[in-house]
Amino acid sequence: MQPIFHDQAPNPLVLVVDDTPEILSLIHALLSSTYQVKSANSGRKGLQIAQADPAPDLILLDIMMPGMDGYEVCIQLKENPKTRDIPVIFLTAKSDIENEERGFLLGAVDYVTKPIGPSVLLARVKTQIAAHAQRRSLEGMFKDVIEFAPVIFLIADQDLNIVQTNAQAEQHFGYSSKELVGMDLKQLLPQGPALMRLATSQLNTQPGEARIDANPELVCLRHDGSTFPGSATFSRLETLHGPLYTVVLVNVSDKKETLKKLSESQESLRELAAINETARENERKNIAREVHDELGQVMTALRMRLSLMPMQFGAHIPGLAESVDSMKVLVDRAIKGVRNIATVLRPEALNLGLIPAIEWLRDEFLRHNAVRCVVECKGSSDPIDEMRAMLIYRILQESLTNISRYAKATEVKILVNFTPSEMDVSISDDGCGFDPGEVMIRKTFGLLGMRERALTLGGDLMILSRPGRGTTIAVKVPLKHLPERSAP
Repeated sequence: MQPIFHDQAPNPLVLVVDDTPEILSLIHALLSSTYQVKSANSGRKGLQIAQADPAPDLILLDIMMPGMDGYEVCIQLKENPKTRDIPVIFLTAKSDIENEERGFLLGAVDYVTKPIGPSVLLARVKTQIAAHAQRRSLEGMFKDVIEFAPVIFLIADQDLNIVQTNAQAEQHFGYSSKELVGMDLKQLLPQGPALMRLATSQLNTQPGEARIDANPELVCLRHDGSTFPGSATFSRLETLHGPLYTVVLVNVSDKKETLKKLSESQESLRELAAINETARENERKNIAREVHDELGQVMTALRMRLSLMPMQFGAHIPGLAESVDSMKVLVDRAIKGVRNIATVLRPEALNLGLIPAIEWLRDEFLRHNAVRCVVECKGSSDPIDEMRAMLIYRILQESLTNISRYAKATEVKILVNFTPSEMDVSISDDGCGFDPGEVMIRKTFGLLGMRERALTLGGDLMILSRPGRGTTIAVKVPLKHLPERSAP
């Protein structure tokens, strides 16, 4: 097996800038066993070395130098994007607080006074080298996260010019990385700058803090002029070099297409449910008519024949009258049952309109429950199509059934309000109430059925309830007539 060799990372590079040869020699002797060391005897030469490749990992900078002093060198280092992140330690014989404060304000990370203590200098160099290495490692990890993220990253400066992107940005927008860097954000996101400023205008952040705000969907412009919809999250990060704005963008074309197909599928299912509901109601109406007209008439005729039998044969057959009377009781029960079945399948009151049917439903509820129930109707009750009337009737029927079984109410109120464009129907009780969220999670078919019936009518159903506070179920449906549906 061949041995595997790894390239060993080079020792960190330290640049020493000082106009005193003895200091340069001393520091070189102290550091050269552990670090690479480069020297410059003037500020201008130090700047040249710092800006060349490879860049130093740390700069030891004398303050008092002829021509360009250390403060000026530090200012120019921090103004250059290539060198501004290199840590600087000032070396000086000035030990007063004012000079030390000035050094830190210019961006220095440490301040060492002369004469230099070798152990102190070694310790501080080691600390800053380690901190710089860690910072670069974190920056590398951050860049990897951005580069390989499954979303589009766009990072812009305070003028909203792009300073960094990732592979997803290149793929979705059709530009190369070089073309994207320096581009105005609005060339990709025409709405972006306005939304960015709106989203972050109220965010007060300190250096190192980030604030995030999500914005609605926006239009994204590709290199070829085509567009795609994107869902963006904007954030602002205050840094020592000014604010950076980040856009995390997701292409939602596939999501929108999926949602469109899902919506179409749901609409088709509701259309099918409406057709099935119409077919079911037509079948109920037919069965109710057959039961009432055929079976009801037969039972009525049988009752009449039984009534005639004692008069025709009573004198000749002992006990016939008693037998006929018992049979008449059974036939009367059968007739009542036939009528009840026909009414449940299709209330005759519906033939008179929705409001008479609701009043009949109330009367039936009062017959079986010791609960006060009132019906109030407002507005013009012009006749509405049969399907709409039947579905509203079924919603109220289911609601009254639930009140009778579970609500423990003492009062029920049904309100029907007609406007020129819609009809509002609500049913309220003062019962024990319930948690609608918990009930919907359990997917009880009664409430789901009522909601689907309302959606079938192009309307909506709202449930207001709290434990111990009663319940209100409100239905709002348009009065535009739906097209006739025939059973398959």
